[in-house]
Amino acid sequence: MQRGILLTFSGILCVFLITSGCAKKEEAPQKGVAAQKEALQVAEKKEVPKPSGKPITEERVLFSFENDTNGFEIPFWALEKDDHVARSITVSEKYVSEGEKSLKVESDFPGQKWTAALIELEQYLDLSPYREIAVDIYLPKKAPMGLRAKLVLTIGESWKFTEMTRSVPLVPGEWTKVYGNIEPGSYDWKRIVPDESFRRDVRKIAVRVESNKRPVYKGPIYIDNIRIGK
Repeated sequence: MQRGILLTFSGILCVFLITSGCAKKEEAPQKGVAAQKEALQVAEKKEVPKPSGKPITEERVLFSFENDTNGFEIPFWALEKDDHVARSITVSEKYVSEGEKSLKVESDFPGQKWTAALIELEQYLDLSPYREIAVDIYLPKKAPMGLRAKLVLTIGESWKFTEMTRSVPLVPGEWTKVYGNIEPGSYDWKRIVPDESFRRDVRKIAVRVESNKRPVYKGPIYIDNIRIGK
């Protein structure tokens, strides 16, 4: 009799322990799902930073080419590519947007395919707390319509190549301002939305003038007044 009672009690205890263990095992995934949902809700509540939209009221000139090319050059890799058509780079007094000299880039756009004339400077730059980077570009009056330009930055320890999302049309006979917003949340750069570290660690600045199959143009491009603004 006592043995039967003990066996019955042991059976009940085993059932209790098994069901309790299962309940605990089931609670863990439920808690994990709840934690994930909570994390997502917190992330959704965080606001994506947006550029201020205020006008630029203060500028600082980075490179004005008054004495030399300031380290800008046609990179070796571009000289070896058929689709890169910058041929030489010198300082000129003929056309300027600031000071007394500018950078003259001789180019040879053949048409029929995408080609670009690119110059660049490899130098570490901390551009915080500035909001914009800009450059002035001039084409002679006799140059054809159709050439466009953009800025290209190389960012961070990974040397991430980052070009502007848009290219700016160049008007022959006029200085054209080409600029990109470098504030956190800016959409001016391809495949990246800048954060606070974006403008703190610039490794290269490049200026690229492009012909998308047309026009054909063989002649100079003038670059001046590379600057940052806030």
